[in-house]
Amino acid sequence: MQGKKLGVVLAVCLALCPLLSGCGEEEETVQVTSLQIGKDGSVTSDIVEEFGKENYALESLEAMILEEAERYNAGGAEAVSLRNIAMSEDEEGKVLVTMQYASCNDYMNFNGVELFYGTPAEAEAAGFKLNVELIGASDAGSRIGQAQILDMKNAHILIIRQSAQVSQVVLPEKILYMSEGVQLAGSRTATMPGPEEDADITWTGELTYILTK
Repeated sequence: MQGKKLGVVLAVCLALCPLLSGCGEEEETVQVTSLQIGKDGSVTSDIVEEFGKENYALESLEAMILEEAERYNAGGAEAVSLRNIAMSEDEEGKVLVTMQYASCNDYMNFNGVELFYGTPAEAEAAGFKLNVELIGASDAGSRIGQAQILDMKNAHILIIRQSAQVSQVVLPEKILYMSEGVQLAGSRTATMPGPEEDADITWTGELTYILTK
């Protein structure tokens, strides 16, 4: 798919570099590669990466992203858009790319990486397996499995494949339970597990689950 092509190009052009300080829920400046899920199900993707300063390279990257977004949106609504691309004024050699997606499904189709946010029942209907053990966000000794997850009918669950190379996620509701390796960075913000080596762009990782309510 075209989005998967974009993901490969970005991975080659932008070596993963999550070296900046983490962003909190009140921060206005994006500091790490992150996803924010809106209450309406929309997705804002902020990519903060190493990049050369040559203007022609930045312009070529922008043109490529715009072309892929236009191709994805052809014949329909503007489900994918480029909101911003610019060199960082604070961090030399860093670039910020901000993408907007109408839904998690659009993000998943465009990038070729699993991303879901909805109720546990909707997750199962979409084909995601919930036979996992999740750890309490405020009590690591509290653990729940598939039966308890499905019983929480009014809760929402984020499911993401870590090959998306996202350092943090910000969710519209309070985090209750999460996969092992996820770290709480705020009541609605989580720091995601990653590869042992930051430069390992071939790492795919497991599916990560975060339950909210």
